[in-house]
Amino acid sequence: MSAIKQQKDQTKITEQTFIDLGMWLTHPEQHSAQQLTSLLDEDARLPLIALTNTYWLGGALHNSLKKSTIWQQLDPELTAYLAELEQFLDQRNQTIKQEAIFACQLLTDAQIPVIMLKGSASLFNGVFNPISNRFMTDIDLLVPEELQQQANETLVSHGYLPQLEEHEQTPIGHHHAPALFREGGECCVELHRWVLKKSVSDVLSTTEVWQQATPLVLTSGLQILQLEPSQQVILSIAHSELSHSGFSDKQLDWRQLINLHALVKYHQENINWQTVQNHFGRCISETPKMALSSLLVAADKLLKLSTPITNPDDTKAKIQVNSCISKYVKRQNPNKRFAHLFAVISRYGDAGIKEHYGDAGRYPLLTGRLKHIKKHINMAVQPKQLSKFIKRVFK
Repeated sequence: MSAIKQQKDQTKITEQTFIDLGMWLTHPEQHSAQQLTSLLDEDARLPLIALTNTYWLGGALHNSLKKSTIWQQLDPELTAYLAELEQFLDQRNQTIKQEAIFACQLLTDAQIPVIMLKGSASLFNGVFNPISNRFMTDIDLLVPEELQQQANETLVSHGYLPQLEEHEQTPIGHHHAPALFREGGECCVELHRWVLKKSVSDVLSTTEVWQQATPLVLTSGLQILQLEPSQQVILSIAHSELSHSGFSDKQLDWRQLINLHALVKYHQENINWQTVQNHFGRCISETPKMALSSLLVAADKLLKLSTPITNPDDTKAKIQVNSCISKYVKRQNPNKRFAHLFAVISRYGDAGIKEHYGDAGRYPLLTGRLKHIKKHINMAVQPKQLSKFIKRVFK
């Protein structure tokens, strides 16, 4: 084997890289001699570091290894690199916490009830400890649907602005309003009216969430609400596997796997697993049940996380998990050309049209597609917009 071919193979992510990452993130003391050898080798660990960075898990890897006996064996270059990533994520999340407090205080002062969702709540409730275990992209806040417009106006009146590009319109059927940014803010705030988009709301309804919400303390003088433990698990899985199509697209999201692991380890017996199973099983479609089983099998395979409803012998789930890994391994260096074009075309599907234009009226899909075509025609006749589109398609 040539030196070039050998070097290329060393930097390639394989199924073993997935297994190694799961082990180092959640049970580092259970490593094999070969896994330790690979971690200590500057070249052999490159795939592990690449996979870690793809999902912004450098902080979590740092924190897991530092608590183990492995840390003292690592070379200074690796420990310094991981420490820098951890510090960056910690500082970023501290700033995001302050942003969340600021937004929630404004809404609370305006007498608008707030439920903090997903990772945002995990920064405050102890699920992610240290908070650098999680990379945050936005702050998700659920407000009563009838008060969403008032909530949006409240934040806008205090310096928040929606980041809509020219010709981009506010989706009618989306479960949250356009993201709001504040100058100098670390991330955006999304005001949700529904906990999940309508197409998957059978798994978890917004009404159920409001009925069972529990207190969440942000500061000594500010208390809002959060989902109860079982619903936190349900939302985590439904959001990644159904709302974001992780299951149908055969995409294994490591951030969501680690989020599930953190939720289970923190809440433990406060999670009613029969309730979790019932929520995914009450849908007419079989997809939610299959998505739940597959993610639990993935957590068992990669993180050694077993739950009372995990079925490691579920053949379909095992095939799904192996397909996700295989797809990533084959496409780890994908050709992104035309990706933007495909994304635009996909928005003409039923789900995309309903999300943007709603499903009211006699012919909602036809009407929505005509509006969408008109929007793109208007963009195409403007040189600036056409140039931007072409650059995105052929980049």
